[in-house]
This record gives sequence, structure tokens and C-alpha cells, in this order.
Amino acid sequence: NDLYFLVIAVKYLREVTPYFRRSTIIGEVGWDTPSPYIIKEPGANAQVTRNHWTEMKVIPLKLCYVTRNLTINDTDQRTVELHSPDGRSSCIVRCTDVTSANEWFSALHANVSLLAIQAVCEANDILRSTPGSREVKHMGWLCEQCHTEADLSAWKPVFVAITDKDYLMYDSVPFTREEWGKPFQSNSLLATRLIYSGSPKGTLSLTRSTGELTFGTRTGTRSGIEAHLFRVETRRDLAAWTRQLVQGSHNTALIVKEVTCPAAWNGRETRLRIHFENGFTLSVPTADGQVDHTNQLNMLWSYPFEKLRYSSDDSKRLLWLDFGAGEGEFELDLHGCPKPIVFIIHTFLSAKVTRMGLFA
Repeated sequence: NDLYFLVIAVKYLREVTPYFRRSTIIGEVGWDTPSPYIIKEPGANAQVTRNHWTEMKVIPLKLCYVTRNLTINDTDQRTVELHSPDGRSSCIVRCTDVTSANEWFSALHANVSLLAIQAVCEANDILRSTPGSREVKHMGWLCEQCHTEADLSAWKPVFVAITDKDYLMYDSVPFTREEWGKPFQSNSLLATRLIYSGSPKGTLSLTRSTGELTFGTRTGTRSGIEAHLFRVETRRDLAAWTRQLVQGSHNTALIVKEVTCPAAWNGRETRLRIHFENGFTLSVPTADGQVDHTNQLNMLWSYPFEKLRYSSDDSKRLLWLDFGAGEGEFELDLHGCPKPIVFIIHTFLSAKVTRMGLFA
């Protein structure tokens, strides 16, 4: 005969929910981040229907990111990815075939694009109460190429908004005035150029698929040139983003009209003015430091854009402007990186050529 002992330990638990397994996977889907852009529909919780559905989850599509080959590199093109506006939740669906995947992607993408137009108006309503805020012209999710030690051609999602003077980059959709005021990067449209768009060519892009649609930007900053490569999902997206960037930079040139910067020329401290209509003017400030670029007594030289033959710089502090035979080349020391001024000159020229009805 054997003798057995049974020991029972009783422990009081205030909350036992974590110890029970959910009945379905659908209940574990997140997507509950509050957002002023999203109105939740009733009936999004568990319910029973005649078709014996035991649970249902409603996922708002507004400002979601619909993409493919981001989280999972699907060579069969059978997956569709849906990422939440805050970037914390995602839903990846694998279809039975390519045709089904394309149909689901097209339907989701079309609805998200329509909702984004409405979201732009709602975002401007939020920003309108903030003094000095910019008006949002276009916004949405893009994929930016980034370089890591593990992958030289990795991609990360970024939320980009184009305003009347800048384009702003966020890690997630900004929901409040405070979040709108804190982009992780802000670039001036006036100093930004679209360098190319379409399928990647040559060594400009190290992408995983030759079918990817990309566009690149360069911005002149005080630290040098800031370059970005973005990937879009459709050709319509590509056309919309590139059009907004080019037209936005041209419209900014018409709004700003002129820029002025300090410059040293022939050993004298001067001010260089670049005016959209009148061209280049170099003037000497008065004793009180003021500059009147229309005063002939203070003006050293002035040339219209039509006289400019070429410009160049050393990427450090020197800018060269050549106004053709009989005028010579002028070397200006801008006391800092000349790239912002160089890019602004290019934007002014591009806007003037476009206004004349000439396109490259």
C-alpha cells in the first residue's frame, strides 16, 4: 500500500482575466488609440449573428497606411498590410492568390485616399486656432529609405505633410496642435528640389524590387544637402506627391518673393538680395546697419535673372555668380554653407520658367 499526500495552495487574485485565453484572435487586435479624426462606429464589440460570427472588430481606415512589402517581404505579392495611424498596430492579411490581393489592396487604398482628403480639412480646422500655423495642402503616409547595419536598403513608414511653405515629417499621425508643432524634421519648400521620380535607376536607390515607385528630394540647409528617397504605392500617388512638391515650391517663391543674406565681397561686408522679379542686388549697409536695396548710393551692383549665366559654390561658404561677358564673375563669402541660397536661386528660376509656360 502506498501513501499519497495532496497539498492545495489557495492564492487570492484580484484580477484573473490575464489567465484566461481569448476565444478568438480577432479580440486581440488593437487599434483603440483615440483620435479627433476618427469617429468610432457602434457595434464594434463581440456579437452573435445568424452566420455564427462570435466576434467582430471594426478598424477605422482614416489615416491608416495601406502598403505591401514593408513588414514582410512577400515575393508572391499575396499580402496586404494595414498599419494604424499611431504606428503601434498593424494587420497583415495573406490572400489566396495575387488577384485577390490586388483587389483587396486597391479597395483599401482607394478608400484611405478618399478619407485623407477629408482629414486634410479636419487638420486645418485644428491648426487654424494656432497663431502662425501653416495650412496643410497634402498629407499621407510614405516609405522612406533608411540605411542600417543589417540592411542597406531598409524602409520605414513616415507621415508627411506638405504646407504652404514647408514639408514636415512625423513618426505617426499628429492628432493635436502640440503634435503638429513637433515634426522630427522640417524642410523648406523654397530650398527643396525634386530630383527625380519613377522607377529607381542606376545607383540612386538600392531597392528590393524593380517595380517600386520612388521619388527623391534634396534640400539645401545650413549643414549641407539633406536628401530623402520616398516610396509610394501607386502611380497616382507618385503623380500627386511630386506635383504637390513642385507646385508647392513654386507657390512659395511667389509668396516669399525675396531673400536677403549677409555676404563679404572684395573685403567689404554687404547684403545680397535675391528678388523673384528684380534679380540680384548687392548693397552696403548704412551706419545704423540698415539696407535700402533701392538706394543707388548704397548699391554696388544689380543684375536681373536674365543676365545670370551660371552659379556655383564650394559647399562651405563661397558662392560664385557669373553674369556673362563684360560683367565678370563675382565671388561672395556667405559666412556659412551656401546651399540654401543656391537652392533658392534654382527654385526662383524654375518658378519663372514655369510661369512662362516652359517645362523641362
